[in-house]
Amino acid sequence: MLKLKKYNNITWVNIVEPDEADLKYMTDNFKFHQLDIKDIRGEAQRSKIDIYPFYAFIVLRFPVTYNDSTLIGSHELDVFLGENYVITIQKKKLKSLNQYFYKVANNKKLQNEVFNGKSALLLYHILEELYRSSFSIIDWLALELNRVEQKVFNEETKQAVKDLAQTRRNILTFRSIIDPQRFVFKTLVNLQRDYLSKDLAIYFDDIADSIDKIYNILFNYKELIDGLHETNESLISHSLNRVIKILTIFSVSMLPLTLLTGFYGMNLESLPLIHNESLVWCIFGGLAVIIIGLFMYLKKKDII
Repeated sequence: MLKLKKYNNITWVNIVEPDEADLKYMTDNFKFHQLDIKDIRGEAQRSKIDIYPFYAFIVLRFPVTYNDSTLIGSHELDVFLGENYVITIQKKKLKSLNQYFYKVANNKKLQNEVFNGKSALLLYHILEELYRSSFSIIDWLALELNRVEQKVFNEETKQAVKDLAQTRRNILTFRSIIDPQRFVFKTLVNLQRDYLSKDLAIYFDDIADSIDKIYNILFNYKELIDGLHETNESLISHSLNRVIKILTIFSVSMLPLTLLTGFYGMNLESLPLIHNESLVWCIFGGLAVIIIGLFMYLKKKDII
């Protein structure tokens, strides 16, 4: 699906899930390198930038969440930046980008702002909107970390292990999406072409700062989730040691009773006190009192 908005001699072409007709439109109206068209047709790629004399081809990936999953995924955005046009190609629908396109298309004041100057300024506004929407996922991850932290310290160990693994995966996925884009925008900041003049470099430097901020937040989240993982492992280990300690004390405390029952369980007439049943029961009772007293003492000392 292809949508087009032209204003002040600058054209924004927004293509969602391109088909053959959309690709034919690009090859008929623009002189793009065949390798770039091949990239659009092909599988998802890492973020990158290819520089040509009359245009730049940029591949970016943005994190997305799904209604039926708690895992973060990513959608690819391919961008062609020329002197008087910006082409955005969504291999899968990016909701925030489409909303911004219709917002610009239906708002004259906003058009005067984003179509004011060169096409690179339009691209800056587009990317600024996309990275702003990425911060909502950062906020969501923060809430997930707080939820996992509560489960860890409430010793809900079984569920905490699963949630820790899931949250750690989401953080690492987000980092792997953002990391290559740091190089892309450093290249844009230093790029000198007719379609990207030096006075616009500061705008893309602003986006580069946003990306660094996101990356640093994710780095801190990674440190926090690793700390929670170690804490959860320590709590599990402590709980396991406590159970083993109780079982060991219980087993050892039962040894005298086991010895006596084995001793008096033999079918012999010559066993001591065998004809004095009350005395035998007193011995068993005394041992039971000693064992119970030992358990109470260990409990009072918080050993078990």
